[in-house]
Amino acid sequence: MIEVAVQDAITIGASTSLIAVVTLTTALVFGLATLACPSRATIAWGVAFGLGLLGTYVWVAAHQMDSPALRAAASGLMICFEPIVWLGLRLHFGKRPVWWPVVAFVLIVPAVLAVTAGTPNFDAAFRVAFLAASIFAALIALELFRSPGPRRDIKLPLALASCAFVIIAVVGAVGALFDHELSLAGQLQVIREVNSVGTLVTGVCAAFTLVMLVRADGSRIDAVALGAVRARRRLQKARAQGEQAWSILDVRLDAPADLRESTTGNGFALIVDRFHDDVVESLPAAADAERVADDRSIVIIHGSDESVQHHVRAMLRRISAIDATGASAGMRLSASVGWASVEAIGYDYDALVAAAEEAALRGRENGGDRWERVKKAPTTLER
Repeated sequence: MIEVAVQDAITIGASTSLIAVVTLTTALVFGLATLACPSRATIAWGVAFGLGLLGTYVWVAAHQMDSPALRAAASGLMICFEPIVWLGLRLHFGKRPVWWPVVAFVLIVPAVLAVTAGTPNFDAAFRVAFLAASIFAALIALELFRSPGPRRDIKLPLALASCAFVIIAVVGAVGALFDHELSLAGQLQVIREVNSVGTLVTGVCAAFTLVMLVRADGSRIDAVALGAVRARRRLQKARAQGEQAWSILDVRLDAPADLRESTTGNGFALIVDRFHDDVVESLPAAADAERVADDRSIVIIHGSDESVQHHVRAMLRRISAIDATGASAGMRLSASVGWASVEAIGYDYDALVAAAEEAALRGRENGGDRWERVKKAPTTLER
């Protein structure tokens, strides 16, 4: 949570309101996300709000005790909210968690602020910590905007609050460098006054977005995350055994926007259900397909080049077959497939998915109803 103002101008009434809002948002996240749908992501978010709540209570106590070191440590606990929320988002969307910067931030920032409190170095230390937290805020917004689901209106509150955090941090840093009329302490006081409101706004926006992420789309996202974990384990085992006959396929329904506009909401849902059923039923039993979006599946498959080609061709034929009944009656669907193999890319799951995604998008741009394989010297292949 954004660092609370550390100055005497804040009244007890404002502090009480801050405690009430932070306590309420923490209870909502714990009750509706962490306890209702326990996962690594929701546990991380629970920890983030728990640290924010602890920091808020410690800050109010330190304000009453007039303890600069305790106030600074509480401020450090509050801005630890940003990196932990970012880590939870990566876990929620099935991406590889990056632990070391988050752990380093949580351990170092509160300690440094507490040690430098009351010294001339505190202002500089706080600015550096605040800028570092803004980097994680920018990463939060990036994760939300890049995620394939859920609806944009769910992601928007936290994304906008994170963007505002970044703007405030950048403006404050620029002001410190070029505004010589206002002292460094005065500039810092202005930022803290803005942050006293930002704490409330960020807490409410984050609670809304994170709870809705879990409640609206949690089961599918959790399934995608588990699928990614299983795929990584398979690839790690393949690396240990020296097996290279593994591939990642990115299967995308062509022209999903046109299909959505030409059908009703329920009709489009039936079309994408049929698309994903066709993907699963055209694959061998040993392959795993995860539905990561309405128009996209990620497949991990084992087999020789000839075997994978056979299954991809069968998949495209099955998807393009015209149904006589149902929502897609009389419609010819098509798909684009990106194929990235361990032999060409390596055993890193994220690198394989990224390469397959680029190939699938290139297939769409080239007219769709095709598959493209990623090679060291890229070659386009059509069915």
